[in-house]
Amino acid sequence: MILSTHAVVGGAIASLLPSHPVLVAVAAFASHFAIDAIPHWDYPLRAIKLKRGAHNRGLLADPRFFFELALIGFDACAGLLMAIWLFATPATIVVIVLGALAGMSPDPLRVVHRALPKQPLTTLQRFHRWAHTKRTLSWPLGISSQVLFAASVSWIVLTVG
Repeated sequence: MILSTHAVVGGAIASLLPSHPVLVAVAAFASHFAIDAIPHWDYPLRAIKLKRGAHNRGLLADPRFFFELALIGFDACAGLLMAIWLFATPATIVVIVLGALAGMSPDPLRVVHRALPKQPLTTLQRFHRWAHTKRTLSWPLGISSQVLFAASVSWIVLTVG
């Protein structure tokens, strides 16, 4: 899933448990793996390679790196802003941000693991690869299914919560 989807789901979880920030962080973090198991589309990252055995020498010399970094940043910021817009109140904004960030965090931890391949990150990344669907959807179907999924989760939480 793209980061925006993870952020919205993490924010939705946080809105249901605003007085339990530790539980929010754990549940939003766990939600990442659950929704990564759903077949989806991920934008391709060609300059930032996270596969085993990939070497990132000369990464800063690759112009695609900055485009991909901007894309990731835009995706994360858009998801964070959507989570705040949909679920936050002045009293809950901090926990909503916590939920959104926790929901997105397993993906940046992949990058940390590439730089520091130690435990517990190695086990976490092994689990992340295992949980992630092996079936990818085409761009139009994959992105529209994520929008529909995030909208459905939001609608359910906003009407029930």
